[in-house]
Amino acid sequence: MKKNLKKHRPGSQLNKKHNLPKKSHQEQFLGIGPKIINSILIGLHEEDYIHVRKIADGLDEYELASLLESLSIHDRQKLVEVLGNRLNPEVFPELNDVVQEQIIDSMDEKQIVHIVNELDSDDAVEILEHMDDDEQKKIIRQLSPELKVQVQSSLSYPEDSAGRIMERQFVSMPDDWTVKEAKKFLLNDENLPDEFYTVFLTDEKMRPTGEITLDKLLRAKASEKLSDIMDGEIVPLSVDTDQEEVAHMFREYGWKSAEVVDANGRLIGVINLDSIVDIIHEEASEDIMLLSGAEEGDVYKSPFSIFRSRSVWLITNLFATILASSVVKGFQDIIAQLSVLAVLMPIVASMGGTTGNQTLAVVVRAIATKELTSQNTLRMILKEFLVGLMNGMLFAGLIALVTWFLFHNETICLIIALAMLCNLTLASLAGILIPLILNKCKADPAISSGVFLIACTDSGGYFVFLGLAKLLLF
Repeated sequence: MKKNLKKHRPGSQLNKKHNLPKKSHQEQFLGIGPKIINSILIGLHEEDYIHVRKIADGLDEYELASLLESLSIHDRQKLVEVLGNRLNPEVFPELNDVVQEQIIDSMDEKQIVHIVNELDSDDAVEILEHMDDDEQKKIIRQLSPELKVQVQSSLSYPEDSAGRIMERQFVSMPDDWTVKEAKKFLLNDENLPDEFYTVFLTDEKMRPTGEITLDKLLRAKASEKLSDIMDGEIVPLSVDTDQEEVAHMFREYGWKSAEVVDANGRLIGVINLDSIVDIIHEEASEDIMLLSGAEEGDVYKSPFSIFRSRSVWLITNLFATILASSVVKGFQDIIAQLSVLAVLMPIVASMGGTTGNQTLAVVVRAIATKELTSQNTLRMILKEFLVGLMNGMLFAGLIALVTWFLFHNETICLIIALAMLCNLTLASLAGILIPLILNKCKADPAISSGVFLIACTDSGGYFVFLGLAKLLLF
């Protein structure tokens, strides 16, 4: 079912209604199946466009977005071309960012203007912010006057800030009104959104003073002042607050919505829980991908685009590997004399890398979720040191037993045991110190930590193992 696309004045909160089609309970959760996808593909390949449009018209925006994401780039563009203006603009906010950009890039200026004009300001901004400046200005010039002002204002705020993600449609009232006046306003104002659950209260200067849920407003006596029954424990967000901090506050305080204020403290927008769910998903996916050198949306990109983005990471990783190789080169004379060292040394480096990555994953997540603070950082460092030490002792003993079984050489057993103990302990420390240092230097620990960790664990593991071998054997 399509969402009501009528325009709402600033001052009306819009909560998107996720209407599911009338299907069986199981099908609602499964979404579109292979039968629909195959029917669309057959229709596109056989140029039976009437059949394609008939199927697409029966899908809601969420199902159609899922369908578009499941198609190849070529078939996706063909379907968009066949649907033309029949393509519901509400599909675009539901699309993966990569797919959204690919479709927008295939459209002409008139089509883009039509789509953006039919969206709420926050969704319109999401499309426009990915365009280059010239194209962005062309589209904005052709928007409706109301949306143009809202979009230009939102785009003036920093990327990934509260100002960018806030919605400008919300219901607000003076806090000195009575319940009777509030109910009269809600019954008579034709420009209110179809759905809203919270009324935001302001003083005479439009500064937020509290909020009231609709159920509380309906139960209140007509003569009561809104200021007497409102929830006054609010924490307005500044427009330049980072979206990660916004998501953290929603999680910590259990908010369903939050007011956004400008530099003068005036209420200019709200952020609702549905936007926060998208942000949490986006930030979590981004951190996971960056730790491995991949990017969110790679599943929708062309092979060359993926190659180009990943090769940068691999080149950086290559230099870290070269550094480790240069350490080995410094000990090549003793390796030539005792080949067993070449057999055993990768074990130490590999175990160190695995140990460091475990710590790294925990610390990067803790930094992202604000769980790691100045109060518990030292305790966390000590904890990881102890964990590394205990792992080092355990695996030092195990590898010593295996080495004795294979080579029956006590000195070699001692060397690899000490190397394992040192490298696992140092790897745990590196896994926490590297992201902490990068975060302190205002660098994203999810991007760079992995490379530095590889350099530390590989180079350190080889150096400790071969250094001990040179000291005790030669």
